[in-house]
Amino acid sequence: MTYPQQGGYPQQPYQPQQPYQPEPRSGGNPATAIITVLFALACAAFEIVLLVNWLELIDGQFGSLPGELIVVLSIQALATLLLVLGAILALLRKTAGAVLAIGGAIVALAGFFIEPLLGTRPNLGRYLESVFEFGNSAATFRALVAIAAVLTLIFAVLPPTFKYLRGNRNDDFPQQQYPGSGGLPQQGYQGNPNSGGFPQQQYPGSGGFPQQGYQGNPNSGGFPQQGYPQQGGYPQQQQGGGYPQQQGW
Repeated sequence: MTYPQQGGYPQQPYQPQQPYQPEPRSGGNPATAIITVLFALACAAFEIVLLVNWLELIDGQFGSLPGELIVVLSIQALATLLLVLGAILALLRKTAGAVLAIGGAIVALAGFFIEPLLGTRPNLGRYLESVFEFGNSAATFRALVAIAAVLTLIFAVLPPTFKYLRGNRNDDFPQQQYPGSGGLPQQGYQGNPNSGGFPQQQYPGSGGFPQQGYQGNPNSGGFPQQGYPQQGGYPQQQQGGGYPQQQGW
């Protein structure tokens, strides 16, 4: 008796995984960052106007300048440099831009309050009163420097500003793909080359290997069966029935 060959179990195709995609980072509201840039540039422009006024008053006589005036000019120049660099980096969405803008605003405010204290008779109250009366161009630009520096400092330290400036960090560092997450061809199962996944080991008799037939029936599949010796039949009775006739009857 022969048994039909058993085929392998049908394998379902393996669906390859999609490549890992980083979660989109919300860049925050750019309004505060833009306002920070505008006030930083405005404060730097007002500082440049004050520096030009000082240079016109000095008229090239740098050797005879008092030490107090050199300190004031150095502070104003440093504040201008920090504010300009901070505005440029903030436009490029770099966190260092907000940090430099904060530093420049602090230096500008320090220069605003240090200037009257370096005089022979420091009087901070009288100095502030004369500045905010806007009596002349110098006092007006000093007041504008103080106002712009305060506004730059306020908008630069806001959390939305730093959130917006940190919004492009996913582009700076490419994400690595995990193994098996796409990009590499998957090996199909044996017997179904179109299916993905890992190759499966076939078991004997499950298809794929030739099967030995039974003895006496070479066309049958399966494992070879041990044959038994043929047994002889009982002696056949002669036609006519009955027992064999004895002689003499």
